[in-house]
Amino acid sequence: METKCFTGLLNLSTPRPDKNIIKSSDSSYGVRIRPKQSTRREQMREHEENASHPGIQKKSRMKLSDLFDSVEHINEQPRQQSEKAKVKQLAKQANDKKQGKKGSENKRPFVNGISPQFHTAEIEDDHLIGDFSKTYLLPLEKGKHQDLKYISCITLARLLRGGYQDVVQQYHIVDCRYPYEYDGGHIKGAYNLYKEEHISDTFLKNDTHPKSTTLLIFHCEFSSERAPKLCRLLRNLDRNANRYPHLHYPELYILKGGYKEFYGKFKGLCEPQGYVNMLHKSFSDQLKQYHRKNKPCHVSTVRKELFKPLYSNKCTVLKKHPAKD
Repeated sequence: METKCFTGLLNLSTPRPDKNIIKSSDSSYGVRIRPKQSTRREQMREHEENASHPGIQKKSRMKLSDLFDSVEHINEQPRQQSEKAKVKQLAKQANDKKQGKKGSENKRPFVNGISPQFHTAEIEDDHLIGDFSKTYLLPLEKGKHQDLKYISCITLARLLRGGYQDVVQQYHIVDCRYPYEYDGGHIKGAYNLYKEEHISDTFLKNDTHPKSTTLLIFHCEFSSERAPKLCRLLRNLDRNANRYPHLHYPELYILKGGYKEFYGKFKGLCEPQGYVNMLHKSFSDQLKQYHRKNKPCHVSTVRKELFKPLYSNKCTVLKKHPAKD
């Protein structure tokens, strides 16, 4: 029988890779071959060598729990540290009181060259007037706006009847409602100031009103929008006109519930004794006029004014006078 044989020549120029050799990163072969695993005999030999040389030992694996403390021990450490810090702080405060030392908490930095004297309790208290010189004279109530101070209708009624004479020198009530609301009924002695110009002209430009010791009480129908807006306006104008923290009118109040609540409880302190709603049908035309004055310009109208040509398209034609013969 004839046997077929391979007559082609082998390409011996490129050596075959040895599987037992690990290729380095800079070799031309892309395939990385894993090293041969150690046999059981080699493991036994290594174990005997380690036993004969106890000083030289192979690195063994450890659990993470052995390296770190337990969870309970970790949670207890910050508690113990915080308790120790509290004890040290209390001991330090007791020593300072005995020696009569003032801590760094009582020190207040200079602001624009002014350093008024304050106590630590007053700094932490939220019942200081605008120039931080003293606390509010009238009892305060919680209201809608957190940055403003409110008083109740009972407090204002007591003030009108002669209460708080030992602490209050002078006060003014500012009615921020529209004129037709004011004419329909208002609190006795209240000023009707519903424009921003009225506020600045009456209290800042006019020197007839005594300042710094005068209390101002703002209100509108519900004391939710108009009165808080004008109250903030006066405070901002007062800040700009004075050096911080001095103010002409440091003590400002908002009547909680507005005229509606006050009229429902104390009609005898109103003149005339009546109440006209802002949305009353008889005064709808006047309400539109007041809203139109206070309404800001629309974006489209502003753009028209900005891109309006300096000269109109219509050219004026000058008439020529007939020539005199």
